[in-house]
Amino acid sequence: MWDDAERLRKIEEAEKQGTERLLSYFPAWIRNILTENIDGVEEVAMDLGRPLVVRIRGEQILYREVSQGDIEYFYNKVGSFRSNGRAGIPGTLHRISVIRDADELAIGFTIRFGRAIPGIAAPLREWIGGRESTLIIGPPGVGKTTLLRGIVEEKAKTLKARLVIVDTSNEIAGDGTVPHPIIGSARRMMVGDPRKQANIIMQAITNHSPETIVVDEIGYHGDVEVLETARRRGVDIVATVHGEDLRDVLENPVLKPLLGYPDLETGKRLTRPTFQIGIAVLSKGVYKVYPNFTGAIDQALRKEDPEGITINTLTKAQP
Repeated sequence: MWDDAERLRKIEEAEKQGTERLLSYFPAWIRNILTENIDGVEEVAMDLGRPLVVRIRGEQILYREVSQGDIEYFYNKVGSFRSNGRAGIPGTLHRISVIRDADELAIGFTIRFGRAIPGIAAPLREWIGGRESTLIIGPPGVGKTTLLRGIVEEKAKTLKARLVIVDTSNEIAGDGTVPHPIIGSARRMMVGDPRKQANIIMQAITNHSPETIVVDEIGYHGDVEVLETARRRGVDIVATVHGEDLRDVLENPVLKPLLGYPDLETGKRLTRPTFQIGIAVLSKGVYKVYPNFTGAIDQALRKEDPEGITINTLTKAQP
């Protein structure tokens, strides 16, 4: 396997080539806009007859209207979309989603610029380096998947092939049959349809002897039951879930079995939670770690502020 210098070189090369290829999909006028601030571009929204919207470092900037020619140019470059309305670029972390009209014709796209950031999870090594199952909480677009990749990068250094990623829509390790080098020696099992995620998780557990399973966005049909099975078999879980904060997650009825069956009315839970560590993504690069996730759940059920440690990757830990 590559040494650290070679791995970083491969990540840098993959990022450069992937961004260049994605930029080539856009009409020239959009490509010129994106190139001016490419490092800060997070998302592009292209809708027929509507202003182009580019999100740069959290700020949305509007440009001229998108034409039919712009839509056709981009669609032809992408080529095809999966049944879930998504497409990717082999070897990259970028994600392209299509909007169609009543006749199934493409009339818009959402393009999310995915990036591998080596070392992003290094400030969290104290909490992610062991065998504890970890739940990452945050709203869409705040950086949950980016952090998840960073945790995979850290854990893969020791677990290697005993770390298995169940990669729905190729969100974690990128598109194409060969995963992005950010995941190191970890293995990846692809899931083309979210409805099949639970089945692939079970295949990973029963067929490939993982110590740790990594899943992005749990909550699909059957996920909870199969993840409970994983824990009973001694497999650790690292997963993400949507929610503004811990209380949002506790209010999600689908996730109750993984959180100890919390009852918001009585302020109690029935069983031990599946996860030992919780990490709330507050904003890009800012996290609140719950080292005692069970205790944090109990505090939230009592309507108290859960105890945690805020980690700002630009500064230092705050109690």
